[in-house]
Amino acid sequence: MAKKDAIRLPTIIARSIIILFFVICCTYTSTCFADAFQSSGSIRFSSLVDRNPSRTIIRAINSSSSTTLFSSRNFDLDSNDRAQPTRIERTEDERAYIESVLRTNVLFQDVVRQGSLIDLASAFDRVEYKKGDTIFSQGDTDKDYMLILEEGECSITIDGEEIPGIYGTMRPPAMVGELALLMDKDRAATVIAKTNVVAFRLDRASFKYFMTGPLVKAEDIKTEIRNIDHVIDQISGVKKRYGGDIIRQFKPSRRWLWGRWHGTILQQAWKAAATSMLVSTCFVAAIRFFCRPSWAPGQIPDPNFPIVSRLVPLAKLWHYLMSITTFILTFFLSQAYTLWRNMYDTTRKIQGRINDIGLLVASTVERDDQGKYTKRGENLLDDIGNYSRLFHLFCWAKYSKKFQVLSTSRGMSRMLSRGIMSRTEYNTLTSLSSSNGGPHNACLTWILVKCLTAMKDNTLPNDHALRDLLFHLRGTFAGIGDQLDGRIPLAYAHFVQVLVDSFLLIAPFALYSELGIWSIPAVGLLTLFYAGLLDLAKILLDPLDNDEFYDAPVNFDIGVLIRESNAGSTRWKYSAEMLPFSTNFES
Repeated sequence: MAKKDAIRLPTIIARSIIILFFVICCTYTSTCFADAFQSSGSIRFSSLVDRNPSRTIIRAINSSSSTTLFSSRNFDLDSNDRAQPTRIERTEDERAYIESVLRTNVLFQDVVRQGSLIDLASAFDRVEYKKGDTIFSQGDTDKDYMLILEEGECSITIDGEEIPGIYGTMRPPAMVGELALLMDKDRAATVIAKTNVVAFRLDRASFKYFMTGPLVKAEDIKTEIRNIDHVIDQISGVKKRYGGDIIRQFKPSRRWLWGRWHGTILQQAWKAAATSMLVSTCFVAAIRFFCRPSWAPGQIPDPNFPIVSRLVPLAKLWHYLMSITTFILTFFLSQAYTLWRNMYDTTRKIQGRINDIGLLVASTVERDDQGKYTKRGENLLDDIGNYSRLFHLFCWAKYSKKFQVLSTSRGMSRMLSRGIMSRTEYNTLTSLSSSNGGPHNACLTWILVKCLTAMKDNTLPNDHALRDLLFHLRGTFAGIGDQLDGRIPLAYAHFVQVLVDSFLLIAPFALYSELGIWSIPAVGLLTLFYAGLLDLAKILLDPLDNDEFYDAPVNFDIGVLIRESNAGSTRWKYSAEMLPFSTNFES
């Protein structure tokens, strides 16, 4: 009996291993299919083979839809054994439109350089959405495609809040959904069709195929687009530095102010204060260790003690230096705040002039007998509003380093793909010579030419008020560069820096003869206040944060200025759209 059991044991073990292997394979296979094809309803698979032996289709079918999961005709193999998307037949106009969008988009410029533009354009299929359809939902992970809009408009909503103005409305030739494919992240926003929409769609597999080509630097593209979009998100209101305010606001409560740290001078000056206290501590410890003083650690030093008597003249010199440093530093801070205040006033004046132009044009533009805008009058308002927005944006791209990327060809390409400028505007600005003074000058010239043309055809009255406003606007924004160029002479800033540093460097040694060990906290407080005042002056001398001297945000949020001007570019058009009285304006 024992012998039979011994014979059966290897057989049982072998069968058990085979069964276990079979179970593992079945479990793994079912898990893969479940992960790939999970849906809300019951699923069944069907394999369809048509008369073309090279085509096999697998579909997942539930109670409400039938989705093609894989088709062998969708992909061919390239020379590197990668699945190459099959070209979809498009009309000549459709193909030309897709190619023109891809050619000017920063995301696909490497693909264009490697000669894959035609293949990429041919991988798009045509889709349509009805008004109100949700194209993407924030957090989506199952919609693996991107779109190029051909007709219609889409609205963008983030965290339940619709993004206002042009930054929240996508129009042709805008590109939608490409970032989720590029970054391999969930959908960051909800996109809803505001009108009936016609678009061209590219699936994730085809996108990845072209973005992994030999000449495509995907990581560099990600970094560049991330930097550009960070700036665009600031001016669109997606990201706000101070909760929508132009500067960080405060509450007059003492308790509230004492509880602040981020964005205060304490955050900037504490390191210098700690360093000074460390030097003072080492000096005090050295005296007690090497000189063996007779007084207790907390007592005032004996003025007749040799080392202390030698420090008394230094203390007198330090007091003289303190008077000079206090006067010069406070005056320096006053000058810095004056520059900061003048800069703030200038930014508001620019906004005011842009609003004045919109108000004047909306009030005097051509109307019909019912007091409504004529078609060409409304077109003029739209053009001037659009050029005003671009002018203000490029104005700050000239003077603020954080926004300079928007005035580059790649920055403008990204703005085009997000619907912030039209293709005609993009082509015109990118074809301008680099010596023309910048795109802001071009946009201001467009406004003037539009107004002068409208005066000739009587769409606007021929008077000097509008021209004077435009000339005043040019002079005001040009003054920003003048103020920044002459903010403070080098010799002045250098002298103040040396004076304050010398005063604080002597403090640990000069104060010991008067305060003893208490010189340690005294030095910390003096450094905190004097170094803090100097740092505050430097921050105020850089209102646009171009020097990046201070890590925490302190100065203007340029995005607020741009967002407010964008709202003003359409405010007066809609305010004067209907009048409660008749007009006698002549065509």
